[in-house]
Amino acid sequence: MADRIELGSVVGVFGVRGEVRLHLHNREASVLEEPRPVVLVSPEGVERGAVVSVRPGAGKRILGRVNGVTTPEEAAQLIGYAVFIDRAELPEPDDGEFYVADLLGLSVEDEAGTVLGTLVDVVPGHKDVWVVQTDAGEAFLLPSPESVKRVDEEAGVIVVAAGALTLGE
Repeated sequence: MADRIELGSVVGVFGVRGEVRLHLHNREASVLEEPRPVVLVSPEGVERGAVVSVRPGAGKRILGRVNGVTTPEEAAQLIGYAVFIDRAELPEPDDGEFYVADLLGLSVEDEAGTVLGTLVDVVPGHKDVWVVQTDAGEAFLLPSPESVKRVDEEAGVIVVAAGALTLGE
């Protein structure tokens, strides 16, 4: 799935016409405002092609329409599926912006240039938490983006504030 980016997941059913409630890692992203081809991946790893579009719901809800899904029962079968999009479907990020998937594997250093580890995962949530692993295998957590001072994709380096990493559980 290297050429795919995970956008989020199906977390529930909305209404009687087969719409789904979505958790999107970037709620502000507009990529699915128009119907787009995606790949839905079940928790077991089964893939299903689909065309999805989203619209805002009440409060913080994001509601989605999956072509061909017309009943709440069909929508309920998609709960837990991850939503992926082909990289080619995404717009190029603006200067100073990046896709988190492009940062995985980059070296993490403090402002003094001390290598702290490698970015190995991003745990999405209200505030994403980046997981940095040392050469010794220890995992540290980095609250992002407030701890990130600079990202240099060309050099393969993420520079963070001194003392930004906390030992993971």
